[in-house]
Amino acid sequence: IVAPLSPVPCFSRQRELDATATVLANRQDESEQSRKRLIEQSREFKKNTPEDLRKQVAPLLKSFQGEIDALSKRSKEAEAAFLNVYKRLIDVPDPVPALDLGQQLQLKVQRMHDIETENQKLRETLEEYNKEFAEVKNQEVTIKALKEKIREYEQTLKNQAENIALEKEQKLQNDFAEKERKLQETQMSTASKLEEAEQKVQTLQTALEKTRTELFDLKSKYDEETAAKADEIEMIMTDLERANQRAEVAQREAETLREQLSSANKSLQLATQIQKAPDVEQAIEVLTRSSLEVELAAKEREIAQLVEDVQRLQASLTKLRENSASQISQLEQQLSAKNSTLKQLEEKLKGQADYEEDASKPLDVLLLEKNRSLQSENTTLRITNSDLSGRCAELQVQFSEAVSTMAEQKQLITRLEQDLSTIQSIQRPDAEGASEHHLEKIPEPIKEATALFYGKSLKIQWEVLDSPRARTISKHLLSLGCLQFKN
Repeated sequence: IVAPLSPVPCFSRQRELDATATVLANRQDESEQSRKRLIEQSREFKKNTPEDLRKQVAPLLKSFQGEIDALSKRSKEAEAAFLNVYKRLIDVPDPVPALDLGQQLQLKVQRMHDIETENQKLRETLEEYNKEFAEVKNQEVTIKALKEKIREYEQTLKNQAENIALEKEQKLQNDFAEKERKLQETQMSTASKLEEAEQKVQTLQTALEKTRTELFDLKSKYDEETAAKADEIEMIMTDLERANQRAEVAQREAETLREQLSSANKSLQLATQIQKAPDVEQAIEVLTRSSLEVELAAKEREIAQLVEDVQRLQASLTKLRENSASQISQLEQQLSAKNSTLKQLEEKLKGQADYEEDASKPLDVLLLEKNRSLQSENTTLRITNSDLSGRCAELQVQFSEAVSTMAEQKQLITRLEQDLSTIQSIQRPDAEGASEHHLEKIPEPIKEATALFYGKSLKIQWEVLDSPRARTISKHLLSLGCLQFKN
């Protein structure tokens, strides 16, 4: 079937041709006017331009003129050709009606051909039917047999339809039962999964509570041990301060004894000069010296006991530091183990979020809330862990300071003992009647002994050691050394 032609493209092309012809006419008029203006401008240029310049420009103008003439000629020829074609096309009648009529006639011819073919087929069919009817009329037995066959066919079709209906019904019932069974199995599986998930959540909750309890107990134990260690350190520092005070008292008593010994020496010197009762004075001197030596020996034993106490306190501090370090490391290991257990529980809780949304939405919401609470508790535990680590670091710093202080005290005590032994080895002529510049031989640890027993809180200025009292103490120490050397 051929589609009818549309006259719209023909009309649009005709309008385009008309518009193009109008534009060409307008351009021809504009070209004529431009040509006239160009001629006038050329004349004015020739009038107003010198001769030599005109001679130089003449070839260029001629070439331009030649090109312009050639272009004008080509344009005119093209326009003339277009106009000739346009005139011929304008004179040609519109072919659309003729084409439409031809197309309609073609459709009619094709339809007539189809009708003839169909009529021929109908005639042939009619002839066949007529032949069959003639044969049927001539054969009544055949008609009866055919009717019987038709009844049989109808019965067979009815039976087949009933059987098919029964089969379809049975199949639908079986499908429905199968779907119902699958639905029940799905519900049971979902219920079992939900119950299993709830059991897992309960187990994880129990483990989490147990972990929290253990962590709380661990924290309480750590706080108690920290408080106990702090109290023990405070007691040790108190004992150390008391030992320093006892050492100070012993030193003062030793100074008193040295003063008494010095006064006794002076009285002996005075008695020697006066020469009164030499035997009685010697007896008094022996008794005085023996009593002073006994008291001095007692004070030395007390000083030795104080040194032993200081060493014992130092050993206690060392042992306390080792025990505290081991306990802190154990607590840190336990805390890290609890943190790892908590992380594992969080991961287990996160792993429970892969169930079906339609059957476990409340469970997912519950797991999400538990996960958030566990994250907040994990953050709190991390903050607590950092605080405990800071406190452990502070305790370690305090332990190190105490150990360094005890080491310094031990070194100063050793130096003091060495200096005392040095003083005891000084000969009597160097001690008696010595001038003040000989006192410079006394080592600095003797000057630092008092500051050692007072601790870090009391620091003696070095200028005080140059006072008359310091010089007197040094003289008494020298006298004490001389007496011990004499005995």
